Amino acid sequence: MSQLKKFEKNGNQYIMKKQYGFGLFIVLAMAAFAIGCLWYGKYIGAVVFLVLTVLCALSVLQDSFLIDLDQRHFVVKNGLIRKPTTIQFSDFVNFELYKLKQNFITTNVSLNMYYIKDNEEKSIGIAQGFLTSSMQKLINEIYDILELDGNSGKI
Repeated sequence: MSQLKKFEKNGNQYIMKKQYGFGLFIVLAMAAFAIGCLWYGKYIGAVVFLVLTVLCALSVLQDSFLIDLDQRHFVVKNGLIRKPTTIQFSDFVNFELYKLKQNFITTNVSLNMYYIKDNEEKSIGIAQGFLTSSMQKLINEIYDILELDGNSGKI
């Protein structure tokens, strides 16, 4: 296995490094709106966008993805309010790489994980970004980590 670039190893746990690119872009855009509202004297709008900027920044800092080879599960934490979701390897179905384009320009690429819970297929977001290649590298590293546990691309 090559050197991991997207994960940090902590014992038999692999923690995905923070992905600030897309979240930082959204936080900066909302901060720009807050400053614009202040510039034009719209103080209520400025307060609203300032609060949204802080909440979005905290949400970006809270996101995490963990692969625990000892317990044989994934732990995904998205947002501020949502509790961490634990997905057993046996419940994992597949990954989905979703690309959103506007007029031939890619505006968002997200990596989602599908799993079975209570006899129902569900999905949860793992990462977002602007480049398909970066999400593909993330998927490849996840499969490399799972191969360490004796899985051959399928769980």
